[in-house]
Amino acid sequence: MKYSLISLSLILVLAQLPFGDFNPKEPEEDKTPVKGWWMVSYFSVPPTQYSKAGKGIIKAESLGSRSSLFKEVGEKEKDFRVLSWRWKISNVVHSAIETRKERFDAAARVIVVFGKEKGFKIMEGMEPSGPKIEYIWTSHLPKGRIFDHPGEKYCKVFVLESGEGKAGQWVYEERNVRKDYKSAFGTESDGVLAIGIQTDTDHSNEMVTAYYSDPILKRK
Repeated sequence: MKYSLISLSLILVLAQLPFGDFNPKEPEEDKTPVKGWWMVSYFSVPPTQYSKAGKGIIKAESLGSRSSLFKEVGEKEKDFRVLSWRWKISNVVHSAIETRKERFDAAARVIVVFGKEKGFKIMEGMEPSGPKIEYIWTSHLPKGRIFDHPGEKYCKVFVLESGEGKAGQWVYEERNVRKDYKSAFGTESDGVLAIGIQTDTDHSNEMVTAYYSDPILKRK
């Protein structure tokens, strides 16, 4: 009977936790390449270090560096509309100016690549081509702002989080990527081809650590 009362009490406590609580343990990261993703490096810039940090968690460490991880979207998921993930940052990039090409660093960003399936080919080590949306955690720009990427054509940037008010916390995000595409480009999208993540400080030479849960595409 005593065991049953303890179990019941534990269940009641867990049931009262707010939705979205997400605080996985962060063990020592595995320095081997993150399975299922490929890295894209940029010219002579040192690459951001990505590593596994628990089941379904990727750790990004950037010190004056930049690189991305991308994964191909499965055949069944290409037409799904809703993308969800969690992310956490140690700090923002304080000197970043996201609307300027030479100052466009971000503590965390999730990239969605759109396009027609026909003719699409994954080239390991290269960034997939197609219209893009970047969801970013900015230093100063207000949440909700949408603007043209200062260094890329056919790429729109959505500000989801801003400043350090939530630094050190896991933050849940969910976006209807089809709706966002139409809002950004004025047309319907052809489906999702690939998803990427990027933490970069190559312009600022600052240091940031970010964590990402594996982004998941859902039907709705």
